[in-house]
Amino acid sequence: MRFKVVKDDIYPIVQYANSYTSPKNLNTVLQNILIEAEGEKLTLRSTNMQIGFSCTMEASIEEIGTVTVSGKKLLDIVKELPDGSVIDFNHDGSKLNIKSGKSSFKLSTISPELFPTMSEITPEYFFKIKSEALHQLLKKTAFSVSNDASKIEYTGAHFSVYGNRLEISAADFQRIATAKAVFDEEFSDEFTINIPKKTVMELMKILDDEEEIEIETDKKQVMFKTGSIVIYSKLIEKYIKSITKLFDSEYPIKAKLNRKLFAEVVRRVSTITSEITHGVVLSFEDGNLSVNSLETEYGQGHELIEDVVYEGEPMDIIFNARHILEIVSNIDTDYFTLQMQGRRNPAIIVPEDEDYKYLVVPISIDKF
Repeated sequence: MRFKVVKDDIYPIVQYANSYTSPKNLNTVLQNILIEAEGEKLTLRSTNMQIGFSCTMEASIEEIGTVTVSGKKLLDIVKELPDGSVIDFNHDGSKLNIKSGKSSFKLSTISPELFPTMSEITPEYFFKIKSEALHQLLKKTAFSVSNDASKIEYTGAHFSVYGNRLEISAADFQRIATAKAVFDEEFSDEFTINIPKKTVMELMKILDDEEEIEIETDKKQVMFKTGSIVIYSKLIEKYIKSITKLFDSEYPIKAKLNRKLFAEVVRRVSTITSEITHGVVLSFEDGNLSVNSLETEYGQGHELIEDVVYEGEPMDIIFNARHILEIVSNIDTDYFTLQMQGRRNPAIIVPEDEDYKYLVVPISIDKF
């Protein structure tokens, strides 16, 4: 096998591919990237058996062939070569020889016959959506996916398709995030799949605003295809059936808040909160919002936000500042509404654009 390619073309692909390897796995071939040169196309593949990556690009192929090499070492080499340089790859049957200018390297290889492949998908469900729209939905929800593997159904993003609408939801025991978008066409089948957090994070890296993304699933695996890139992933076969049910409750107590001002105040006050609770008290009274930190060994913080539009009796409610700030930082409207039932009940945060919203559980402890 022998081919030539410009660094700027192959480097981002090697970066993506390396993210899907399994560097700590005892099975060395899972640490490798498979490179296949055929015709005028170069294909790079990688997998950790849970998620897989494939990308095809144009290259100057002088001799066809297939080889696997360490993803990390290949990335390290390509990264350090000068931008715009031409890289000559030549597999001599034992080593992959890499040359560019006066630099040369030899990488050990493993037979491509040992390289695993993801199972083929026989799609039961299919839909497509603009990459920009999908990226926005994931940005607004993915941060709420849980990292706690003790309840596997919480460790993924729930994709639910209803005719011409996609709704993505995620929860982590303290928060629920949900966002929806409408398709340009209707997909009649209704279904829900639960996509692992690792897959979601890698997917967000390759979404291109100019592309559409096609999604196929058989309820055990899912395939994302955009441009020349394909991502395969196993699915979490358990999911939360009523993940957004709490949003349907009545929340009669309402406060309209300026997103930027509220975030700045909470961020300042939270500098002196406990490292365990990160608790801040929101006290609504007489059209004002008083933001206080829970008193700790370090002391206490306080700031007042005046002229808040508020509907309800005076009330204190305590939140984890980090949870609140992470939610508010993903809101892209100037104002949002905090809707509440009581100081110990979950509250919801609704931006002016109601295509996405959040539920957050308060801290159930006394004020001071």
